[in-house]
Amino acid sequence: MHNRPIRFAASLVLSLLLGACSSPGYFEAAQPPADQGLLYIYRPKADNPGIQPLRFDYPDIQIDGQSVGVLPFNSHFPVTLTPGKHHLRVTGLSRNAKWEPRDIEQTVAIQAGEVKYLKLKVQYNLHEMNLGQPKPSYLLQVMPVRASDAVYEIRATQARN
Repeated sequence: MHNRPIRFAASLVLSLLLGACSSPGYFEAAQPPADQGLLYIYRPKADNPGIQPLRFDYPDIQIDGQSVGVLPFNSHFPVTLTPGKHHLRVTGLSRNAKWEPRDIEQTVAIQAGEVKYLKLKVQYNLHEMNLGQPKPSYLLQVMPVRASDAVYEIRATQARN
């Protein structure tokens, strides 16, 4: 009987700790060197309910033909860039990637001292999916996001090391 209050207190403390772990994290963008720009690339959870699309798949992110790393589900990483225009490619056509969808390519312009945010949005295409369909359909998009919005999405993702 005397162990019951101790077990209750321990379970209460554990539930409070677990609840704290699920709260949004903290994110503050690093500042680039004065002669460089900083591009944050991130992939948040999808807005759709239920199972997350391509949760265990990850593309290789390439800038100007060079890999800067893979982008797992619910993660982010920064890339330091020289000022000017750069070619971004999200691809599954590399040894590093585990990604079946077609490549996404776009040009990104950045200035010295600037911090920019690009989001890889991965969603189920519910308009093209129906019961009995052998494979899911996806909506994939790389989109620029304002810093004031991006920080709220990035803080819920994990920094990729």
